[in-house]
Amino acid sequence: MISVNKILAIRPDAIGDGLLITPALSLLKQKFPASEITVLARGYSRAVFARNLEVSEVIEEIGDHKFDLSIHFYNELPYVLAARKAGIKYRLGDTAKPLLRPFYNLKSDRRWSDLTLHEVEHNILLLKPLGIDLPETPPPLQLGVKPRPQGNTIGIHLGTGRGNRAWLPERFARVADHLAEKGARVVLTGSGKEIDAANKILSLCRSHPVNMVNKTTLPELIDLIATYSMYIGVDTGPLHIAAALKIPTVAIFPSKFVKPSEWGPWQTRHVIVRKASQCRQKCLPADCPFDDCLKEITVEDVIEGIETIRAGGGNLNLAEARLDWFKRSANILTNRDEIVRELSYNGFNAVKLENALSLRGLLRQITLEDINIIHWVGHASSPALILARLFSIPQTPIPPLLISEKERRDFSASTLLGYYIGRFKGRNYL
Repeated sequence: MISVNKILAIRPDAIGDGLLITPALSLLKQKFPASEITVLARGYSRAVFARNLEVSEVIEEIGDHKFDLSIHFYNELPYVLAARKAGIKYRLGDTAKPLLRPFYNLKSDRRWSDLTLHEVEHNILLLKPLGIDLPETPPPLQLGVKPRPQGNTIGIHLGTGRGNRAWLPERFARVADHLAEKGARVVLTGSGKEIDAANKILSLCRSHPVNMVNKTTLPELIDLIATYSMYIGVDTGPLHIAAALKIPTVAIFPSKFVKPSEWGPWQTRHVIVRKASQCRQKCLPADCPFDDCLKEITVEDVIEGIETIRAGGGNLNLAEARLDWFKRSANILTNRDEIVRELSYNGFNAVKLENALSLRGLLRQITLEDINIIHWVGHASSPALILARLFSIPQTPIPPLLISEKERRDFSASTLLGYYIGRFKGRNYL
């Protein structure tokens, strides 16, 4: 076991990504209670750690600080080189990028391709070389702020990061009116990018939401979210702020690219709103000119989530949440009609394999349908299917798991769900 007094956690950008390392920091503090934990974070994201009692200091540059250990939650070359130049004795990083491995003298596999793991758990897996194992129930997010709900105040956050898509303003307007009819005080938030969307919502609403778009710093936004009785928005940093504050959340996931299994609201009561998208384009949210996935999520879908939360429902138990996240994230491609029927009936996204012998056709179907499970039942799967799976790895967020079995007697959704989860947990990724 190594001895460390000063630890540097590197997670320089993104609010949500920063918050999602805080359970790992909690376990790190438990393992090394006498150590000081410093976080390297920049600009807007610094406020995420400013009131965290387990963090001694937040810095923007390594400089001449004398750290014993750097933990690279952000696995990029400039920070690896800076840590090495600073003479940090132990440098802990992920093995996912082969060119960076030689710069680390402590290495871990974060299992990025495991569809059963949340981002919180990927971060904790990085700590395995320090003798820290992934617990069955990892710690909650830590923000250092307590919730203080003020009546029936409900927040709608309009923005999102580059990894997802913002929902349609005209539909948010109808949701805001529904909430107002139920007696809620509705608050709109977002950055400067959402000013036009906020103005459109205000022009369409019969009610009068409070417009706080581009009017708060991050600390002020955190304090504002702490007053909410419910948070509504697409997956982005403020959603995870709401989760850290245990605010009940309606989380909208429009795109195929972003999956609740990795980014769902952590340990707070929530409802996931997501559809199996019929979009036939490769999913690149930051640059996508189409709005198919946005239109597929209706006002009624979001209102149903709101009313579920208002009635005291939603996912809170972590084990139940995991199953729901997996169900809403898994895209299954199979050659058996029974599997398609059973899974589709039970709310999964399952599609029939179109042509097992066409490499080009298979690769296109896997990519456009964002397939992460290929389930072949019968004689040996074709060479084209095996090659298509391999060639699709750089094209899909979760490289598809190929399951090939000679026969299957039980096609029930519950059995298949358990089977898929078990195969992911034991998978050899490449």
